[in-house]
Formats: sequence, C-alpha cells, structure tokens
Amino acid sequence: MAVWIRNLISNLEKKPVLILHGNVRDKYIDEYKRVYDNLTSLLREVARQLPINFYEILFYDAVSKERRETWTSNFKIPSPDPNPDSELMETEPKIEKSPSEKERGLLRQIEPPSRVFSKWKRELSSSDQSKFVVVFYLDKLVTYKQTGYTDEEKQVLLWMEKVIENITPNHRLILVALQDTMVPVELYLNSPKTCILSIPMPNKSDRIAYLKHCLGDSYEHLELIADLTDGLFLRDLDNIANEIKSYPKLSTREVRRLVNKYRLGEQEDYWSQLSIEKLNNALRWFVEEEGVKGQEEAISKVIDVLCLARAGLSGVASNTTSKPKGVLFFAGLTGVGKTLVAKKLAKFLFGTEEAFLRFDMSEFKEEHTVSKFIGSPPGYVGYEKGGMLTNAVREKPFSVILFDEIEKAHPKIMDIFLQILDDGRLTDSRGQTVFFTETVIIFTSNIGTRTTDSRGAPIDERERLEKIINSNLKDEEKKQKIREHFIRAVEQFFIFEISRPELLNRIGNNIVPFNYIHTPEVQIQIVETHLKRIKEEFEDKYRTACYKVNFEESVAKWLVEKYGEQITMYGGRGITNAIESEIMIPLAKAVLRAEHNNERNLRFVVTVFNQGIKVVLK
Repeated sequence: MAVWIRNLISNLEKKPVLILHGNVRDKYIDEYKRVYDNLTSLLREVARQLPINFYEILFYDAVSKERRETWTSNFKIPSPDPNPDSELMETEPKIEKSPSEKERGLLRQIEPPSRVFSKWKRELSSSDQSKFVVVFYLDKLVTYKQTGYTDEEKQVLLWMEKVIENITPNHRLILVALQDTMVPVELYLNSPKTCILSIPMPNKSDRIAYLKHCLGDSYEHLELIADLTDGLFLRDLDNIANEIKSYPKLSTREVRRLVNKYRLGEQEDYWSQLSIEKLNNALRWFVEEEGVKGQEEAISKVIDVLCLARAGLSGVASNTTSKPKGVLFFAGLTGVGKTLVAKKLAKFLFGTEEAFLRFDMSEFKEEHTVSKFIGSPPGYVGYEKGGMLTNAVREKPFSVILFDEIEKAHPKIMDIFLQILDDGRLTDSRGQTVFFTETVIIFTSNIGTRTTDSRGAPIDERERLEKIINSNLKDEEKKQKIREHFIRAVEQFFIFEISRPELLNRIGNNIVPFNYIHTPEVQIQIVETHLKRIKEEFEDKYRTACYKVNFEESVAKWLVEKYGEQITMYGGRGITNAIESEIMIPLAKAVLRAEHNNERNLRFVVTVFNQGIKVVLK
C-alpha cells in the first residue's frame, strides 16, 4: 500500500489531474504505519505533503453540495520519521459551517454538475489561490458508454474536459471511480495533463502492518492471518481482529475457522473434522464401501494429499498457504474410474456427492468461452449472471472441482488455472473475489492414449501404450511401465505441446496415473459393484410395488467372459454398455409385463441360461 501512496504523491507532483480507481472504499495504511479511515482523510494528508500551499480543498459528488475546507496556514511536509501516534495534520482546516434547518430547505435543489464544473473551469484556470479538488463517484456523474451519451451527460463531460484542458499547474484535480472501464476515455485520452492510478488491494506487508496496528506486534498468528486474508480489505481485517480480541488464546485451527467465517460466510469446517482414524480407513472406504476397484495406488496418492491438507501444510513448501487444499492430475485410459474417484472424494470429505463440481473442458475450446468461466465483461450480454465457475464455488466453497479433458481447453483458460493454483482465489467480471482455498482441484485427461495432439498432428501415444499392454511383462512391472508412460506423456504435453511448464510446476508430483482394467478378477469385482448399485436403485424406485431384484453369482462371470476384451479397451464404460444391453433391457421388459398384469410383491432373479441372460419371476 505504501508504494501506491508514494506513486500517488509522485504523480500529483508532476501532473495536475489524476484519475483514481480500484480499492477506493477501504481503509489505508502508509509506510509510517499511519491508518486512514477513508480516502478523504488520505487525500487530505497527500495534499499536505505536496510542495504547494493550497488555499482550500474541495470535495464534491453528484448528490450533495460541494464541501470546501479552507486552510488557516501553510502545510508542513512531515519529517522522514514521524510519530505514528501524532495527529494526521499539524494545521486543521476551517470547514464550512453546517447549514441550519432553514438553510437546508434552500439547499435541497443541488446545483447541477455542469454548473459546478463551469464554475471550476474559471477557478482552476486561474493562477491565484491554489485549490485541491476531489470529485467522488465519477462513474455516477457520467459513465463510459460505447453507444453514446445523453444530452445531460454530454454537457457534464464537455465541462469536465474544459476543466482538464485549462487547469493551471498550481491546482490539483482528482477524479475517483470504482473501475477504470467506467471512466470516459475523453478525460484521459491524448491528455498530457492527466494520469491514471489504480488503488490496489492490500498486499501481505500491508495486512501484516494493519494487523499489528489492531492486535499488537507480538501476536503469534500475524503471518498466518495475513496469508489467509489474501484478497480481503483492511475493513474485513477490522472484523476479524475484533473477534480475535474476544478470545484469550486461539489455536491455528481456530484462527482458520474465524477467517473462513469472513471469507466464505458461516460454513461447517469439514477439514478440521477430518480425523486421523478416517484417513487411516480411507482406502478401505473407497474400495469396499464405495466400490472403487483396481485403483488402490491412485487412491493412496489422493490420501497422501489429504494428509498434507489436514495437517495444514498445503503450500508451506512453496510459501503460499492460500493455495487450494490439494491439486491432482488424474491420467489414464477412458472408463478406468477417474471421475468416479473424484465423486467419491467429494463424498468422503464433505459428506455428499453434491459437493462435486465438474466442468467439461471440451465446452471451453474457444477464446470467448473464458467469459463463461468468470462472467462477461461490463456492457456485454450475461454480465449480470456472473461466471459458471465463480458462481459455483461461491455457492459451494467446500467442494471437489473436476476439470475434465483439460487438454481441450483454450490457452486463456490455462491462465485462469494458474491464478487459482497460485493465489487460491479468482476475481470474476463483476469484481467479486471467490476463494478456492477450501477446495480440491482435480484435472483429468486422456493424455497418453491419443493418436493426435491438440494441434491435430499425429503422435504415437496410443501405439506406445498398446505396446506396453500387449507385452509379456509381469502384471506389476506392466502396471509400473504404464504409470511411467502416463506421467511422461503429461509432462511432455505441458512442456513441449502447449509450452506451459509453470502449470506443470504447480501440479508438481501429483500426477496420478490410473491402472487399466485388464485382469478378469478386477473386472468381475467392478461388475459386481455395478450390480449392487443397480439392485439398490431398482428396489428404491419400485418400493411401492414391492419389487425386488437378485443377481446370481454366475452373471458377473458370464459378462466378463463375453465382454472382457471390450472392458479392457473401454474400462467402466465398457461394463456399463454390457450391463445395459444384456441385463437392463430384459429386466425392463419383465417389469413392464408385471406392471401390465398389475402384479405386486415380485422378485426378479437375473440368471445365466443357455449362454444368455434370463430374468425369472419368483
């Protein structure tokens, strides 16, 4: 913050007109650790430091009468090491007396802006008594429009341009707006007297300085709070500091909970509830209770990332604790369970698969689709709706976010991913910040199985993979070779194909290769898991008719014998296709016949009969 304040003073020393935009409604802290409650008090101090003896300061906005503060003596430039506890000004302004009730009635009709600026044009073009003029809510006086201005706006804009063109070097004019895109270009385009300055959000050093101001220099969690409050205003830090003061001593976990209250709203802290016992039983939960078969190595890698997050050490190695809780890249053949593991991870962490957010990157191939993620720019269709990604995470800050088929996304989408992985937050087109610090980010891809790259050029990924699959290696050695193949393919994609090694660095060693489903034993286990789920859903759907369904053990073995090659090629999707054609269609016909005959309390037994599937009613 101190840097931009120095730039503010430096710019005002050189140019008479300055347009301020950005974080204009916050508190501010300067290099001397002096706190300013608002922009008005800061600008008073800035006027005091300029090497010009201003006669008066004027503050103006479109809905109130201009306020003039006349100074009774000259300003004094502060010493290099001022006392932070001293008054902000050595000489107080003489402020115009508030009007009486009778006078207020006469002032109800506010002077039109065009008349105010016409008067200022005369005052600011004179070299007499120097004035420091601040105009707030510039974008409410006249907002930049591509379609043209109204007659009233044209009049205001014309007088503002005249003021800027004719202002003399002894005066200063500051125009304050929320966004630079709202400022009419006529006020600064080809205007040598004008400069534009953005007021940034507080950086980490500002936040630490302000927290020291609120909590004292010796408070033990200053660094942690400063990291967690990245993207928040100093006014937000006021609320956080006030609540912290009400507790005698807080643990690291409790500090995180309090900060999340202001970043995310009142949310249940799922991460603090993730016990060691639950993590120890995680592999069994995924495999036995949720039926994720044949992917024990991948699940173990996911659990390692969860342990790091639960210990509060995510991002510590890179000194960025505001990152997402975990970042994973799932690579493998289609249908091996990448999406399934992500769904079950959401259920494991947050109690429901509704905390799973999936974005298909094939829908974001074009450059303009970036706006679908973060929202359309101001003035464009859909601006008021916000972005798909930012809206979803704002609604569900505790979630598992899956970006499917990442290789199909437009390169500009990669820039968004980089910001999320670096900062743990994203600002949408409406200027609202969304935090990803409580999420797990998962990228999935079929990289390693392709025959063409993202530019359409032929590559031999699939050929090399099939060579490993069809080799005479032992199963464990074959699985290891396949994992190495996928990791190498992902690395080459980021480094050579799209030239984004920085994204690969953010993912780190969290590329998780999935095993291909090849052995009959694993295939039978997966088929049995599917049949178990079908049984539960079937009986729930037909509860009122009291229908039950049973699958004999021979059914899973028969399906694997007939469709084993297809399952090896297409994984779980091959199993789904086999079950639908061989089991679900005969079962559906049996149910329809039973409903037609108005039969109830039936048990549908699915069995193997004459080298086919038969549904028997009992």
